[in-house]
Amino acid sequence: MLHGRFDVDPDTVGKEGFLRNDQVYAYWGIVPALLRLPVLLLPNGLHLDITRLSCIIAALLMFLINIRTVQYVTSTLSGKAAWLQNVLFATIALTGMQTGFLRPSLFQEVCLWSLVFGMLFVHWAVRACLDPDEAPRALVWMSVASAMALLTRVSMGIGTYAAEGFLGVLTLWRYRQSLSETRSLSCRKNRRHFMTAAAILLAGLMITAGINFERWGNPLTFANYDLYLFNADFPDRQARTRLYGLFNIERIPLGIIYFFFPIWIFHNGDHLFFQNEFSRLLDATELPASSFFLTDGVFLLLGSFFFSSLLSKNAWAAEKALRQSSFCIMAGLAIPAVLMLMAISMNYRYRAEFYPLILFMGFMGARLIVSHEGLSKRWLKPTCWCLVAVGAISSHIILFLYDISNLGPSAPLLAQGVLSYYRSRLGL
Repeated sequence: MLHGRFDVDPDTVGKEGFLRNDQVYAYWGIVPALLRLPVLLLPNGLHLDITRLSCIIAALLMFLINIRTVQYVTSTLSGKAAWLQNVLFATIALTGMQTGFLRPSLFQEVCLWSLVFGMLFVHWAVRACLDPDEAPRALVWMSVASAMALLTRVSMGIGTYAAEGFLGVLTLWRYRQSLSETRSLSCRKNRRHFMTAAAILLAGLMITAGINFERWGNPLTFANYDLYLFNADFPDRQARTRLYGLFNIERIPLGIIYFFFPIWIFHNGDHLFFQNEFSRLLDATELPASSFFLTDGVFLLLGSFFFSSLLSKNAWAAEKALRQSSFCIMAGLAIPAVLMLMAISMNYRYRAEFYPLILFMGFMGARLIVSHEGLSKRWLKPTCWCLVAVGAISSHIILFLYDISNLGPSAPLLAQGVLSYYRSRLGL
């Protein structure tokens, strides 16, 4: 990049790279490279491998951002309800993405940093939904998070851009309504916020388009899989891509099974469940098997409270501004998750794309409970603590399995059974 080029060291990405004009490119954005600028100040700094350090820093930043969000949504808790804040603290620290992705690699580093920007986006999205007067200022921070997410991992960036676009249009409409009623200093300040947010979003798009053009010769191309080096080892991939595309709605049932109901690792007679469908439609089905119901039960429970309240229009969620803003954010953040359900490969790290939506709904559900009658439900406290325990145990077990699993396709390796597979990985 210091020489105006965007190719990478072939030894760094190996066959996960893309060969074009005798240069190798990676599919991710430039943020991981920018994070390495400080090493230039060190002797032979470019020869230092800081992947592990970068992953640790990203995990810590995720934790701190989410803790700030917990403090915000529980700021009106009474002393008797402090257990909910403790539940959220434990959930953030011990379960889900905070522990499940701690396998240092270049590929995981990209996902972790995209989650940092995704969680920053979620923090300000929650504030914008709960306090419409704060939405213009929140849009500025959300635009920073969106631009950085797009420059890190395109799928995350598409979701944050879409969510902010929906919310931005809604906020502008509200702003126009307020102009008809009053012209004040706050209106001029809001106008500056809108212009700043739009400028940051536009800058992120222009930089991304320029990088895409330099890499692939097309500003709208983020990766050209015709140039994928692994195609030489797996010739069936190009044929599968031509038949079904990189994203296909036909894969959604398989995606739901992979991310939520991982029965695909078990045998149904002589074959694994859905083995023919997975082999026909997917390039890779990666271990370990996992489920958000196991690792993120607390946020799924709180999120279900919130979603059902939006549909039932109860007293708290019936506020027009809250409902409109929430649906805007949820619609945008659902896009990366749906893309992963349709993707040609099912990889463990792709779970990262679901977390902004899951945590946004969970945080809003926590605020619903704080602000409404939810704390009176006697079963809620023990249920939440049980889900924390299940999530913590599951997340750490799955992390261990992730650390010893092969990256990439795993289904053919499971013919002898999942226990035999892991015994062989452990050398038992």
